[in-house]
Amino acid sequence: MIYSNVRELVEHQQYVFDTLWNKSIPSDEKIKAIEDGIQPQFIEIIRDSIEFQKLGLKLFYSAREEILVLVSTANAAYRTSKWFDVNLFKESVHKYGIKIRFLIPFSDWVKQQVQEWGKFVDIRYIPEELQTQITIAIYDRKSSLVVELKDDSKDSTLESVGLVTYSNSASTVASYVSIFETLWKQSGMYEESQNQLHSAEEELDRMKRYLNEALKEVSSFRKSRGSTSPQQVGSMVSEDRFRVEATSDNMVRYSHQIIHD
Repeated sequence: MIYSNVRELVEHQQYVFDTLWNKSIPSDEKIKAIEDGIQPQFIEIIRDSIEFQKLGLKLFYSAREEILVLVSTANAAYRTSKWFDVNLFKESVHKYGIKIRFLIPFSDWVKQQVQEWGKFVDIRYIPEELQTQITIAIYDRKSSLVVELKDDSKDSTLESVGLVTYSNSASTVASYVSIFETLWKQSGMYEESQNQLHSAEEELDRMKRYLNEALKEVSSFRKSRGSTSPQQVGSMVSEDRFRVEATSDNMVRYSHQIIHD
């Protein structure tokens, strides 16, 4: 036993005690949690990248219902694929029937990878304006793993990640689930609007081709006849106008759909 009345030493020991006291769990709560079989809630900071990878695999294997993953960048997805084999998805889906959803930024590499991952995972692309600097993984809506992006230019996961937060706090996990579901919905709306825009562009191309063909026919007709009566011109213009207006109506409908959506 050491007895001292040195002010600096006493203040230091008081600081240590206060820190432990503030982070401790009241005894009655701990006893009740043990009796009820409830795991205490926590938020843990992980600084070791190797430990983070081990924990990520452990949580993946322990999931039995659902896994939600929001990937920060396409490069992050590429780095993860080096130590996270697609066979893990296959095993989890076939063995346990787990539903896996991924939100991931688009790239040429991701597009190729999705052909393989898409057999077992429901994937949506994140528009550039919705991308984040963190990767979020949620397991059975009970625990979360959040990885901060430190340097996206690195090829190694160990060098690219910053702080990692692991938690089973109900409020924390619920917040991340809300973020994921919101981005999932917005990504779906974005994909739908892009499909409608693509259809409208195709309709516009068809209209342009038709107008070009109509102009060629008029030019050819005029050359073959030499001259055309006003009645013939009027009849040709009326017919062409009807076809163009019908095509334009389709364009208007597509435009209204895109605007209202």
